[in-house]
Amino acid sequence: MRPSDNARRAADRVRHHLRRPLARTPYVWDLAMWLRPEKRQTLAGRHTALVIDGFLRSGNTFSVAAFVVANGADLHLGRHLHGGPHLLRAARLQVPAVLLIRRPSDAVASYLVRRPTLTVRDALLEYLDTYRTAWRARDDFVVATFDQVVDDFGAVIERVNSRFGTGFVRYRPTEENEAAAFALVEEMNRRECRGEVVETHVGRPSPAREGGKARVRADLAHPDAQRLLAEAEELYARYASLAGEATRNGYP
Repeated sequence: MRPSDNARRAADRVRHHLRRPLARTPYVWDLAMWLRPEKRQTLAGRHTALVIDGFLRSGNTFSVAAFVVANGADLHLGRHLHGGPHLLRAARLQVPAVLLIRRPSDAVASYLVRRPTLTVRDALLEYLDTYRTAWRARDDFVVATFDQVVDDFGAVIERVNSRFGTGFVRYRPTEENEAAAFALVEEMNRRECRGEVVETHVGRPSPAREGGKARVRADLAHPDAQRLLAEAEELYARYASLAGEATRNGYP
């Protein structure tokens, strides 16, 4: 690794850890998001129809795309801010919300392919911060696991309608709708990545990420990571239970 790469990695890790207290602090987090125009666009407000959010690489982009395909692009969605305080804000504003969650080893592996400047410990701490912070509002949102999103996002929308009395249109995974959803996923990636689809970032399956994921999973097996991973697995199991998934040994 070149010295410039080491410096960039060190700087990103410093920024990451300086932001940790913010990510655990409602109201202050809200203000920080509001002060950044690109974040303010997707921050929940009283005009928001639905919040869909969770740790990165947990089905966020596909969920948003599938919802838009089924319901159109006119409704404002709170999305892609990846912080527990966003779910707390939705609860305070009485905005319907979906919390997305993925098995920690899978979420962290995919996240670190996207953001290789961080370590496994960094990512696990961020995962724990996200879901520990959101837990206090667990009665005010629907929980959807990554598997539920991938297998039948339409059923997630139906749970939202049942819980909040909304009338959102159910997403149906027809060939046409799937093509439209993944086209929108790629379009959102282009907006983020200066007009290109970047395989390490795009919110759909990509063989290009598999080698990097394998290296992260090897790091997750290190004893220093195992304690944090066990805590994350226990937290995942609690949320999966809320989502209606039976669990065993911390996993569905």
